[in-house]
Amino acid sequence: MKCIIVGLGYFGRIIRSKLEGHEIITVDPYNAEADHKSISDIDTIDGKWFVTTPATTHYSILLELFEKGVKDIWVEKPICDKFEDTLDIFSKKPDDVFLYCDFTWLQHSVIKRLGNCQEVKHVEMKWLNDGSMIPGDVNIVTDLAVHPISILVFFLIKSRDVLDDIGITYASAKSVLINGRSRKGITFNIEVSNTSMKKNRSVSLYCKDEVFRWSSDNACFIEGIGNVEKSDAIEANITNFFDRNAIGYPLDIARTLNDCDCLYNASLH
Repeated sequence: MKCIIVGLGYFGRIIRSKLEGHEIITVDPYNAEADHKSISDIDTIDGKWFVTTPATTHYSILLELFEKGVKDIWVEKPICDKFEDTLDIFSKKPDDVFLYCDFTWLQHSVIKRLGNCQEVKHVEMKWLNDGSMIPGDVNIVTDLAVHPISILVFFLIKSRDVLDDIGITYASAKSVLINGRSRKGITFNIEVSNTSMKKNRSVSLYCKDEVFRWSSDNACFIEGIGNVEKSDAIEANITNFFDRNAIGYPLDIARTLNDCDCLYNASLH
């Protein structure tokens, strides 16, 4: 399979490492390792195209790929840095183009298993980083909170529910506390921070009769359920992309992310 990676930065190199055995072509004007400096240098529209550039460039690159005639496109989250641009991308996407966004955690075996829990009443999530660099074109919400937000949307859809209210109780450049409730009354708290001494992710589901807890400290075990099969979420995403099998609610995630981002920015001022 021919694979073209546009953007050979941190995540672009991860994608390249997952594509062993495929013909790989790389594009990056700022990386001397790349095969090409520009998308226009590539004279084919075939294969699978991966957009792993900064979020602020996604909009223009996706439009360029649409115009070029590329049919299979993976874009790193978020789809675009502005919700209006995300909507515009979907309005302009040709019908025969498959556009895939890598909400990576939705392919994690633990999250899939928790999604099967019944009668959820409350969701607690913590997404903690140890001071890792946040790219300059995104913030703590669009770079890090996008993961628990995508998981929250997934849980609500599995519960045949939708978000009704979301709020910010604390906001700084490095941390944010998010809470709210669904239309059916499921409540949630999400802590996202880049100030922890240790990188950690955790999810707890408080159901009618049971509580299920998971932590990245024991990545293949859910308290109340037991061991869960280990999986590589990025590889699972690549398989879905190759098979043209996408999640059906990227705009729900993008809309919720945008609402949270607007509230976050307002809380800082």
